[in-house]
Amino acid sequence: MKPLYSIDAAARTVRDWLGGRQPTLAVILGSGLAGLTSALAEGSCLPYDRLPGFPPTGVSGHGGFLHAGRLDGLDVLVFQGRYHCYEGYAAWQVTAPVRLAAALGCRHLLVTNAAGGIAEGMSAGDFMLVSDHLNMTGINPLRGRPENPFIDLSRVYCHDFYAQLKRSLQHDGISLHSGVLAWMPGPSYETPAEISALEALGAAAVSMSTVPEAVVARVLDLSVVGLSLIANLAAGKSPTRLQHEDVLTQANQVQDDFLHLVGNLLRFWPGKTAQSNS
Repeated sequence: MKPLYSIDAAARTVRDWLGGRQPTLAVILGSGLAGLTSALAEGSCLPYDRLPGFPPTGVSGHGGFLHAGRLDGLDVLVFQGRYHCYEGYAAWQVTAPVRLAAALGCRHLLVTNAAGGIAEGMSAGDFMLVSDHLNMTGINPLRGRPENPFIDLSRVYCHDFYAQLKRSLQHDGISLHSGVLAWMPGPSYETPAEISALEALGAAAVSMSTVPEAVVARVLDLSVVGLSLIANLAAGKSPTRLQHEDVLTQANQVQDDFLHLVGNLLRFWPGKTAQSNS
């Protein structure tokens, strides 16, 4: 069996490791956003290489660890590191963390990423709540799969609480946008012409991940929130040359803002308050 196709053995391993804890929320961390793991109470950590079928992660900023603990009163799983199609994985393989989370009983997924800002008014260090997506890769994680390939994607992401969330941040110096995320195949950054085309199609930001995870999460009936760190302005809009190292630097600079934003987000996510699960 190819890695990341079946998660059954990994689910058994993690259940034993959790020792009876029942997480309700899973978080997938984007490039450089590992600071969230330091906020976990009663936290523990399991390297991916101890999960059957999970290979080591291959991209800088994706450590390859599964964390369990409590965050703002919620039992959570945090995936520090993801897999990408540009590494050679099939779209179904990159969704293994989502499928594992669902198998372990999680009903809510916060999927994060580092993205290039396209919309006017965005700056590096801002955040964006994902309202919808554009799949520009020509691939789909459900291709060839028996799992409900005709799933309705008219409402993938929970974002109706955006106005409340933004008001809660108005005195905190955190810039939060809402918009459409475009998924491009990578690993090279987009050309200015491609960014212009994405902008014309309504994209506010662009990433090389997140979309296949969100699609499979909806198949598994998980409630999904997408959150992008605008790590840089996209090609043709950025005054500097795009480099992955700069993405990681920007992510490191906003760790405190990211933690504060996630804490506020959990307060307003429908059905996902700490009070309702404590």
